[in-house]
Amino acid sequence: MAYLSFNETVNANLKFTSDNSAENEEMLKKDLPLRYTWSIWEQIMANDKAAAYSDATHKVAAFSTVQEFWKLWNHMPQPSELFEQKRMVREQPDGLHVIDAIMIFRENIRPEWEDKMNTNGGHFQFQLKPTVGGGQVDEYWNNLVLGVIGATIEPANMITGIRLVRISAKGAQRPS
Repeated sequence: MAYLSFNETVNANLKFTSDNSAENEEMLKKDLPLRYTWSIWEQIMANDKAAAYSDATHKVAAFSTVQEFWKLWNHMPQPSELFEQKRMVREQPDGLHVIDAIMIFRENIRPEWEDKMNTNGGHFQFQLKPTVGGGQVDEYWNNLVLGVIGATIEPANMITGIRLVRISAKGAQRPS
């Protein structure tokens, strides 16, 4: 079965094609704006257990058009790749840090409850059984991200972001 995964080990035979009409070529030259500007964030595992959550959360990049999104998204790992590797690391000036979560939030909204745009918000958690395959996880993640940034999941104005976190079987974030 084919899934919407950009991990080539999951979908080696899946090819994305389009007709090469002049109309499509012309449309692709124009910026296709999104309703909101979005930021990609990483949460790194803090070496100091007393460190504040906000100290472990870092903005990576922002995008406001479809083209900018795909330029970034094409270089981001799929959940299946993260799960296969068991962890992803980022080199910082003070050494290597394990990335605990990847988040996409609207620009100027921090991925934390203390942000005034999130204080009245809710929390929708989608937790998968360990037996769910990587391709299926990728498809769920890609569909959710595309729906959130494309404002096709209603009420779009109330959705401020989305998070991908690997959870252990006991329900806590998985340590390195």
